[in-house]
Amino acid sequence: MNKNKTMTDKGEVISMFFGLGVVILVVVIIFNFVVRNKGNVSIPGININNSQKLVEDGKKVETGSDTYVVAKGDSLWKIAQSKYGDGNMWTKIALNNNIKNPSSIEVGQKIVLNDVTVKNTQVADTYQVVRNDSLWKIAVANYNDGYKWINIWNLNKDKIKNSNQLEVGMILKLR
Repeated sequence: MNKNKTMTDKGEVISMFFGLGVVILVVVIIFNFVVRNKGNVSIPGININNSQKLVEDGKKVETGSDTYVVAKGDSLWKIAQSKYGDGNMWTKIALNNNIKNPSSIEVGQKIVLNDVTVKNTQVADTYQVVRNDSLWKIAVANYNDGYKWINIWNLNKDKIKNSNQLEVGMILKLR
């Protein structure tokens, strides 16, 4: 009987330490949540500054610099596309605002836009295909938007039989 009692005591001790570990883990998670959100009160659509100005979703806020208030459904790509005409500028917006995870922007969050420079969006009339080109690469180089490859393809359907196989030297219309 002593042997069974010792086994039961060991099981109880193991269960006790396991339970203690779970309690400590829950306390740490709650503590991190409280500390991280301490002092942050986020009311979507409200910009609290000296002027106490109500802001519509997705509009520029006048705070002395170009600031954008994140609206529902926004992404850094969409913001860059609407403000700069180039979705690829999202990386510079993230860098300028010290955003580590670009998919974690929140409604009501203010994003500073004033340090982002826009690339020249002037497009040539034609483009000569070089080795290892693709419609995507050409669209990025000329429109600053890879998704515009479909526009190039539509303009040149008479020359391009397969959008994945371009011939070196081929002259493509870009407008």
